[in-house]
Amino acid sequence: MSHNPYAAPAQPPPGGGFAPPQGMSGAPQPWEPGDVLGAAWSKFGPNWAVLIFSMFLAGLIGSLPSFIPIGLAGAGALDVGSDEYQVVNGACSLVGFLIQMLFQAGLMKIWITAAKGGAPSFGDLFSAMGRFPSMLATTFLLMIMVYIGMIFLVVPGVILGLGFGLAPYFVVDKNMGPIDALGASWKATDGHKGKLFLLGLMSVGIMLLGCIACYLGLFVALPLVSLAYAVVYLRLTGQDPAYGGGFGGFSGGFGPPGGPPPAGGFGGPPGGGYGGPPMGGYGPPGGGGGYGGPPGGGYGGGY
Repeated sequence: MSHNPYAAPAQPPPGGGFAPPQGMSGAPQPWEPGDVLGAAWSKFGPNWAVLIFSMFLAGLIGSLPSFIPIGLAGAGALDVGSDEYQVVNGACSLVGFLIQMLFQAGLMKIWITAAKGGAPSFGDLFSAMGRFPSMLATTFLLMIMVYIGMIFLVVPGVILGLGFGLAPYFVVDKNMGPIDALGASWKATDGHKGKLFLLGLMSVGIMLLGCIACYLGLFVALPLVSLAYAVVYLRLTGQDPAYGGGFGGFSGGFGPPGGPPPAGGFGGPPGGGYGGPPMGGYGPPGGGGGYGGPPGGGYGGGY
């Protein structure tokens, strides 16, 4: 089909901007453990309320089932050492875990939005619950693989954890299923596992500092570390706006590097030809923003 150079440029979908195709990403962007922690800290400040209280709320709701066996034991309905207590306690722990998974996608959406330089909201915590089945399946598969790896002298489990650890981000940001997300995480982390291990050690240190500060420091340490891993995810998939945003290192969406062409377009071919494209080139309306943040606060394929 021939292309009409005088046709109006394609209009963006409702909500503004173009949502990148599922699984699409750019070339990996440079990162170092200290660098991403610094970037996470700079993005933590403007969004500290949402980052802290969203995690607190999710944790609080997820912990409610654990109080059921304690309450029953306190009321004398169950003996703490009985088999019935263990069954009730195990069932309540499972329910609490499922509730955590229900909110996990929303938390990750908040972290990714903040890492992209956007302004996350408390509503994001509830907006990604549609990803619950994929998030649960991905987490389950990840836990199984890491557990099996741990059986073989621990090291394989650590390697598998580092390689597949970003899979939940692909589930949320790219709307991927469990298998595709695990494969994308393994590919994205290829050659970066050493730095991911170092980041993990630094994260443990931050957590310990949070514990030393009467555990109140964990309210800062936990979202800060989570935000740092969101920055790593963006860097490894070429989406960090700090490095120009867009895909393949372009800062101007589909246009040439450096944003849209000058007002005169690209100029006509030798002999006049068909003339230049409309002002701003053939890229999507808006030109130089690239993909940057997702449209309307959403991610990839949306929810």
